[in-house]
Amino acid sequence: MRKLVLCVAVATTIVPNTGRAQVTMDTARVTCAEYLAMPPNQASTFNAWMSGWFNQKLGYVWVGLDDYARNSASVRQWCANYPQESVMSGLERSNPQPGPAPGQVRVDMSLISCRQYLGSDAERQEMIASWMSGYFRASRNQPIFDFQKFATNKKIIANYCKKHGAETLMSAIQQNAR
Repeated sequence: MRKLVLCVAVATTIVPNTGRAQVTMDTARVTCAEYLAMPPNQASTFNAWMSGWFNQKLGYVWVGLDDYARNSASVRQWCANYPQESVMSGLERSNPQPGPAPGQVRVDMSLISCRQYLGSDAERQEMIASWMSGYFRASRNQPIFDFQKFATNKKIIANYCKKHGAETLMSAIQQNAR
């Protein structure tokens, strides 16, 4: 019996802890195969983050909602054909259009107020927060998505926004995110 207990104890120290969640993701290294294997909620967060990243790199602060949905579907389709490519390299080689198609809803992310952000449903808040994270990471050329820092900053910004509803979300993030 003692041998069994000792074997179990040794085995638990050797076998990696699969219950731990990934803490950071180097978005520059995410392959298409990895992206396609993401659960839908993680893929949505990744899509929004990448949108923020590339919008900042291209000098845009707005999102064309139709383009966003179409671009997300296009990336998935491209990735199905190139599973070993990194998503970022594929997006870097794409030819972005200079603006949203005429007639589509365009959201200027720099004008979203704290009140508007907090008044959005949870899914929209996640999209906006992920987009902002990608946007600000791109401004520092840091392609790392830190899940714990992201969650912490979301709470900090939400608490700040509750007290400063008229302030823009971008300003709140610039002043308070860590």
